[in-house]
Amino acid sequence: YIQYLTPGVQLYVLLAISVDRFYTIVYPLSFKVSRGKAKKMILASWLCGALFASPACFLYGSNSNQHCNFFLPSSWQGSAYSIIHLLLVFMIPSLFIILFYQKVIKYIWRIGTDGMTVRRTTNIVPRTKVKTIKMFLMLNSMFLLSWLPFFMVQLWHPQETDYRKSSLLFLAITWISFSSSASKPTLYSIYNANFRRGMKETFCMSAMKCYRSNAYTITTSSRIAKKNHV
Repeated sequence: YIQYLTPGVQLYVLLAISVDRFYTIVYPLSFKVSRGKAKKMILASWLCGALFASPACFLYGSNSNQHCNFFLPSSWQGSAYSIIHLLLVFMIPSLFIILFYQKVIKYIWRIGTDGMTVRRTTNIVPRTKVKTIKMFLMLNSMFLLSWLPFFMVQLWHPQETDYRKSSLLFLAITWISFSSSASKPTLYSIYNANFRRGMKETFCMSAMKCYRSNAYTITTSSRIAKKNHV
């Protein structure tokens, strides 16, 4: 169940972020994501992920050797769920994410290339927002490419004789998919100066080097700085 829940929640959260980026860039005055709306979007992502992952609790069981199955049963219920899960949890959200970012990129490109548009518009996109868009594009691309094999392999119903080899292949695909989360801190560090600053503050406070050296100054706005301020 958690194996199905994790990618579903992540994908719906990425969809919520793409909606936020779209309205923030293209329609900044008509829609604003407040803290309350953000909490509702996160809650909706978890509820949708939990709902679409719930059939896994009833479809999975043990094989003839009393080992937990890696694959859905080769019945009409297993086939139907694998197809529905692929569409509702991966394909449709991915298409919406691509559509929203395509519109954002088209809008930014139009502002950047049309000089008359830049002079007329009152919503010139700052460089920080453009950099944020690039970061989320990289995050989405890494996520979708790494999780596509996992969702596709759910459609596979191997024979019992080839089950050992199939299980090893499935384990390799699953590890590759879940390990994609390790790339997120790297991408955040590359594209987000605040993230880099926060990591420096975290390691600096943990090593207690800040009080022994003036080479690095903690920002007063940091939560860690306020908590550990002397």
